[in-house]
Amino acid sequence: MPSMPTFGAAAKPGTKEWWKKNKNKAEYVVGKGFQVEGAPGYYDSHGQPMDAPMAEEALVFSREENSHEGLLPGLDPKKQYSKAKEAVGLGPNQQKATDAYQAGQELYAQEKYRRAAKRFSEAASRWPNSTLEQQAMYQEANCYFYDDKYIDARDKYVELLDKYPNSAQVDSVIERMWAIAQYWEQHQKHEPHWAVTPNLIDETRPWFDTMGHAVKTYEDIQLYDPTGPRADDSIMAIAGIHFRTGRFGDADHYYELLRQQYPRSDFQFEAHLLGLQTKLRKYQGPEYDGAPLEEAKKLAKQLGNQFSRQLNAEERERLRETQGEVARAIVERDMSMARHYENTGQYGSAKVYYAEVLRKHPQSQLAADARTRLAQIADEPAVPEEPVKWLIDMFPENPERTRVARVPELRDSRGDNEAPEQKDDDSTLLR
Repeated sequence: MPSMPTFGAAAKPGTKEWWKKNKNKAEYVVGKGFQVEGAPGYYDSHGQPMDAPMAEEALVFSREENSHEGLLPGLDPKKQYSKAKEAVGLGPNQQKATDAYQAGQELYAQEKYRRAAKRFSEAASRWPNSTLEQQAMYQEANCYFYDDKYIDARDKYVELLDKYPNSAQVDSVIERMWAIAQYWEQHQKHEPHWAVTPNLIDETRPWFDTMGHAVKTYEDIQLYDPTGPRADDSIMAIAGIHFRTGRFGDADHYYELLRQQYPRSDFQFEAHLLGLQTKLRKYQGPEYDGAPLEEAKKLAKQLGNQFSRQLNAEERERLRETQGEVARAIVERDMSMARHYENTGQYGSAKVYYAEVLRKHPQSQLAADARTRLAQIADEPAVPEEPVKWLIDMFPENPERTRVARVPELRDSRGDNEAPEQKDDDSTLLR
């Protein structure tokens, strides 16, 4: 009579059931294998007891592949594809993966890169989630790189960094991605073409938008190696591309990103200087948002304080002129705002802006105009009267508005007799 299964009993170490329950808790010990707490000895990647040290190529990384199985895990296309590969003899096999990798290395040494890339791809797919896969992916990307198929090389490098962000090849991968991005950027500068113009003959470039792919590659460098030596180089390269193509909003974002996140970068001076020019180009006139002017004013002050020794006499004079232009632009915008409020009957706001013009440039022609306007609207009410007020008063007031009106106003915590804090005098920018 066959023995009945003992429900609830612990599975025996070395069995499939035991390994299935414990493989996610196993820890790899270099040169020995996987170790599970409470179980004696060491085990290979399949949970079998080991009698000899484990080679590095045999190391398989634990992956929680079943954490997102969806509603119908039995119909998962990835699982069905894996089963189909196993059914035709293309499933995981360490020995076949090792043989394919060695064949790829021999072809790589002979500079037969296209054939070598196929063997490295086979090696990676035959022993996934392992050190061998890392090396095979890296060599496959190198084959594309030396075969001048840069888009395939970039994509494979990114795939490697995405799956193995702590790979030992990170530095080498980043340098080659940098070389690819530089090539695409320089190619576009010397042979400009529309982004939508297809490239059907040159394998060194993408099919469309060479400069866009260069920017994306720079972004990937900064994303996957944010503390590496090429991170700030990439940010400056992206900012420069946007600046040259007139995308000043994007350029301003990247210059500011470098100033804030990479304070020790060698590009700090350039990021301040070009950032100032970018903010000035973002400003569209007195009828538009004045935030770029205020930001430019602050950045110009930082530039003069932090990099005074790096500025020559001509640059110092140019900076003073820029500061003066910024100050005048701010006053012109104040004057434009004052006229706008005056034209709409908001005389209280108009008086505030005219007063700002007088305070900032008391001797200028704009100040004389502001005095004239202040004198003419001195007796005007701060807020215009409501039209047909007698008709509005005939209707009951909204209950919510009535409740809000009953809320007492907050008084200034400084007290009625204390003078308000004085603002910085913009006239110092003109000295």
